[in-house]
Amino acid sequence: MRDDLPEENSADVDDLLDAVEPDAAEPASRGDAPDEPAWRAGIRGSRFGQVAVVLVAAFAIAIAAWWAVGPDDSGPAQAETAVVTEVDVAGAASAPVAGQTAPAFTGAGLDSQEVVLDPQSMEGRPVWLMFVATWCTGCRTEMPDVQAAAAENGDDVEVIVVYVGEDAGTVRAYSERVGNEFTQVSDRSQAISAAYGIMGVPSHFFIGADGVVQQVHVGLLTPEQMSESLQALTGS
Repeated sequence: MRDDLPEENSADVDDLLDAVEPDAAEPASRGDAPDEPAWRAGIRGSRFGQVAVVLVAAFAIAIAAWWAVGPDDSGPAQAETAVVTEVDVAGAASAPVAGQTAPAFTGAGLDSQEVVLDPQSMEGRPVWLMFVATWCTGCRTEMPDVQAAAAENGDDVEVIVVYVGEDAGTVRAYSERVGNEFTQVSDRSQAISAAYGIMGVPSHFFIGADGVVQQVHVGLLTPEQMSESLQALTGS
């Protein structure tokens, strides 16, 4: 048994018992106190009762400390925006960074047509390139915001979403279920993902109309971050 428990009949136990029995009237003095209730005497006289009193006191102190400090409102939001899921892409190159030319690629779209990104012929239209997966929690979370941003900026920005290591059937079923309406690419072979050095999803590349990468973000973006990046991309 722990040596730091209160001694039997100690004043500490009396004080704690007073705290958990608020309806009991305070006697004028210890000498005038009425006969002690049997339950209270039993608690003071048992080791179990002493342990229970100590635990109740510790719990009360912890609650008081929590209310004094208060919850950290910034914690969950910061954690959410940093959400990223690791993926294993064989032969992944170094990811392009801001200021470098975006790697060119040709991929398979959901409509059986080729999707081409060629930095040498961007036709004056910037690209928001994303790498995601249908099973990725963070990707699913931000997808409605991506769809909304694509709908709002579709005339100025080409939105291309690449699904890492997934076949066209899986991507098509997911897209139909959630209602995506932007360009989507099945990267079953992971060739495109490897060219962009993808190690986690979602990953975002904002590519200027000159084919040069302007911004790179790994992890979930908030609607505000999407809007800011798109405004910087289009100069609006």
